[in-house]
Amino acid sequence: MRRWLLAFVWFLGNFRIIHSQQNSIFEHLPVGKFAVGLRIITLADDSRVDKPAINYLGEKNQGDLRRHITIHLWYPCVPSNANYQLKYGDYCYNDQLKSSSDSLSTELRNNRLESARRSVENWFGKTSDNNWENLINAHMLAQSGATAIKGPWPLLIGILRPLSTAITNEILASNGFVVAMISSGISGSFAEAALFHIQDMRFAIASLQKEGMINEDIGAFGFSGSGFSQVLFAMSDFRVKALADIESGIYMDELFQALALSNYYNPAKLRVPFLHIFSLDLSKQEKYFSEFESKSIFSSRYRLLLNQPKLHHWDFASEGFTASIFLDNRGSEKNNIRLSFEIACTYLLVFFEAILKRDERAVQFLGDKSVFKNLPSTLWDISYYPGMRPPPDRDELEHNIRVKGIDTALGIVNQTIRRDSSDNLWQWYVLNSLGYNFLNEGNYSAAIGIFRLNTELHPDDANLFDSLGEAYERSGDKENMKKMAANVINLLARKPSLNNNEKNLQHNAEKRLRNQ
Repeated sequence: MRRWLLAFVWFLGNFRIIHSQQNSIFEHLPVGKFAVGLRIITLADDSRVDKPAINYLGEKNQGDLRRHITIHLWYPCVPSNANYQLKYGDYCYNDQLKSSSDSLSTELRNNRLESARRSVENWFGKTSDNNWENLINAHMLAQSGATAIKGPWPLLIGILRPLSTAITNEILASNGFVVAMISSGISGSFAEAALFHIQDMRFAIASLQKEGMINEDIGAFGFSGSGFSQVLFAMSDFRVKALADIESGIYMDELFQALALSNYYNPAKLRVPFLHIFSLDLSKQEKYFSEFESKSIFSSRYRLLLNQPKLHHWDFASEGFTASIFLDNRGSEKNNIRLSFEIACTYLLVFFEAILKRDERAVQFLGDKSVFKNLPSTLWDISYYPGMRPPPDRDELEHNIRVKGIDTALGIVNQTIRRDSSDNLWQWYVLNSLGYNFLNEGNYSAAIGIFRLNTELHPDDANLFDSLGEAYERSGDKENMKKMAANVINLLARKPSLNNNEKNLQHNAEKRLRNQ
């Protein structure tokens, strides 16, 4: 059964296998050739103040009021026996740390470990003390505070999900990525949190670039509710070149409603490749999947559906995966549960290899299920939705006009415009302003072309026909000027009354009709 991974190892040619006697967590996962370091750092953002000067009691707040951002950072490192190698249990409580050098009391560590055990047993059933001890003492890949291998490396950024993506983060770092997960201490709705998370991620990127650790190949991913902010981030920041979302159900009812409330949410703004990983059972609850299929049309989208029946939400995370290995509480389906995580983790890695590293072998893998040798193909399906070329924005349209001419530029617009009528470019005032820029330069053909486009997009707006009429007038084309004036008169005649601006439009039109 495991020969499928070996085929994949030879396929990409840069993985190492961890022997089962050394570490059964990573035995069948695509561990890369690099050792992994982990640093926890807290940075202060000088551009933002996180607390008011005066508190609720009217007292002056003391201390540093700047916004502080804690980053958990996985990266390729120089291996050393002198470094502490993390255990699984460390990830149950290290989200409480502000730096790698911090320490927690024994009582707090034990409380967090017990809390993690209670959660897992609530989801999957009781386990023995021996099984739990074996799990929390299992060694991970990461070495605390290890010396980083000089970059820069591609960056994968997201919002920290304590423990849940720890295995995935280590796998990605072992394959030559820096993984930065932000712990920002924000509560509230997803939409509210995103206002902070997006700024936090921008600050983290700038800080890591100053350090010389990362290059400009930036991806974003997240698990469960922590995946929301990454989706919104990719819609709002062009530095993100690849996006993945793991089992967040973003198109399910209540979760989608929260997402759609955000000021950042606009599926037409997603312009980068997007991998959405989900389970077949839970996908049946997705009421808004059209947002992925028919609205995010400028993104090349991959959808990985795992078909294992009754796959649990936490089976996409460290908790479910390790329960299937160590805890003996997953029943007869534990092997398929484990395989499902391995498939998801492998596709996530290959997706980022394909997009951010432009690895042609990885691109081939995404489109060829047969690469997984001897693995039942019924366990998963992957679908591909090719992205279309988006319409130009205002600056791109102006550049195209100046470089290629108005006819070529409008030809590009006409090929793309119907795909995204919500784009800001098609707001009447954006085009009208651009048209007047050209008109005032004396470029009448460009101005007329833009004003004509505006009337086609907004055929009931008398003001836009007035602008087109003015362009014809200033170009000396009296015949078309009068046609536009007649259009203005006809549109205004439909109104029961006219405001002052419309009265001025009517006056201009009548004057142009009298012009000999």
